[in-house]
Formats: sequence, C-alpha cells, structure tokens
Amino acid sequence: MKATIYIPPLSILLALGMLCGLTSFRSMESTDEGSSSLHWNVLPSSSIAIKGSSNVNTFGCDASGTFNAQPLVGILAKNGKSLDMKGSISIAINQFDCGNRMLTSDLRKTLKADEYPQMTIHFVWLERMPLCDGGEDFISGRVIIELAGQRKPFYLRYAFSKTSSGYKLQGSRAFTFADFNLSPPKKVGGLVKVKDDFDVAFTLLLDNCK
Repeated sequence: MKATIYIPPLSILLALGMLCGLTSFRSMESTDEGSSSLHWNVLPSSSIAIKGSSNVNTFGCDASGTFNAQPLVGILAKNGKSLDMKGSISIAINQFDCGNRMLTSDLRKTLKADEYPQMTIHFVWLERMPLCDGGEDFISGRVIIELAGQRKPFYLRYAFSKTSSGYKLQGSRAFTFADFNLSPPKKVGGLVKVKDDFDVAFTLLLDNCK
C-alpha cells in the first residue's frame, strides 16, 4: 500500500501565490523594458542657427549637414514618466555662415573658435515620451551647452512632429553673450554694435519616433 503525503491547503495556496506573483513581475518587467527607452539617430540634414540683431539690422548665422552627432538615448526614470537622456550634437564654430564675411569673422572670434572650436549640446532630460500620432507634440527638456569654454545647463521647449521620412525635434532658446562670459562682437570700428541677446535654434531630423 502506497503512503499518502499530506500537504496542508495553506501551503498550496502560498506556493500558488508566489508563482503567480513571480509570473506577474516578469510580465511587468518585460513590458516596462520594451517601452521604457527611446533611441534617436540624428540625420545629416539637420540644422542649427544663431540669430541676433544689431543697432542697424538683424542677422542669422546658419550651419547644416555638419553635425557630429551621437545617438540620443532615453531611459525611463524612477518616477515612471520622465526620461534620463544621453547623447549630444556638436557643431564646428567655423561652420557658421552669417552671409556677411566681416560679421562671420567677428562672430567666430567672439565665440573663441580658435581656442574652443566646437559648440556641443548635451541632452540630459526629457519630461516624458513623445507622442507618435503624427501631430505636433510639445515637450520640455534639459540640456547642457558647451560654448567658448563654458558649460551651462538650460531648459528648452521642443516641438516634436512627423515628417515624410521620419520625425523632427525642433528647439530654440534665447541667450545672452554674458551667459557664456562673452562680449557681443562689434564691427566697422565699433559703429555697428551687436546686441547682447541672441537665439539658438535647431532642427534635428530623426530616423524614428522611439
């Protein structure tokens, strides 16, 4: 006659509970891992511009197709909403063209292009995942800008939208030359004076939404 092993009902319930909890945790872990990150490759046709004004007129200095870009990667933060970002874009100061040789030269000197040849934007934080429904989505983020030997944190407001071949992230912000311990450039013996405030605007073309 075979012996019968008695297992208390409470032990069976506890074992089933542990098994269900483990299964549920693995399922949640898999779901979070699949939706918690984004990876953007910045395409070469992206552009960046510096816009300012003088006591005479306004000016714009553009650079495009000359980015040294690392992939922009975001990982879901512990709060379950915002993203911790990594990645950067760099542009050579000497690539900016203001459409006026004298102004272009003065801007490059002002930004200390010989000593600090690159301007770099490091992406640090994004308030949430962007919406990929094809409409324009406005989101906030934080960056660190390296310019003329200075490294300063700033908050930006982005517009994220779909294009015919991917997506684009547009951002802009007003700065002053004093933010980077610089003085505005002057030309023609100081008769034309560039104002202290200027805008930096960029359009990053991305290969995908997330």
